[in-house]
Amino acid sequence: MGFLLLGIDSLIACVAIGPVISRRWGVPLAALFGVCDGGGFLLGSALHWQVSGNVSGVVTTGILIALGVYWIAVAACARTARVSSSRGLAWALPFALAIDNVTVGMVGDHPGALLAQALSSALLAGLGLAAGLALARAVPAARRHAAVANGVAGGALIVASGVLLLVG
Repeated sequence: MGFLLLGIDSLIACVAIGPVISRRWGVPLAALFGVCDGGGFLLGSALHWQVSGNVSGVVTTGILIALGVYWIAVAACARTARVSSSRGLAWALPFALAIDNVTVGMVGDHPGALLAQALSSALLAGLGLAAGLALARAVPAARRHAAVANGVAGGALIVASGVLLLVG
């Protein structure tokens, strides 16, 4: 069950970005979360890189806050409902959130850990995207205006960064 905790960051971030991700890109993005987390685990175990928990927490939190502020700024500056260009930055999240898995890979020596980590991250990311999409559908303004969805996603990412910092 401990391997699920390593994918909790994927779940939280995906709930936040769910409103700005289209349905057809949900599965590939969730899979990328699994690949990146598995790759971080593999990198840590193969190269024995040492990334302290504090450094990975600060980098992850900084990236989430920066992306959240950017999406809020895009939403605030948008004059039309066409704000799709900011969605591409969501694809950077799996790489940023894989940093904590490098540290875990250094201590995980059992071969099934890599597959379990990748699978749990992908599944939790998929659940998070589905939950974020469901939340966006519950707010009528987010369904009609991409700027509102970007603003909500930006605020949610900032809140998510705090939650991830508390969860560790």
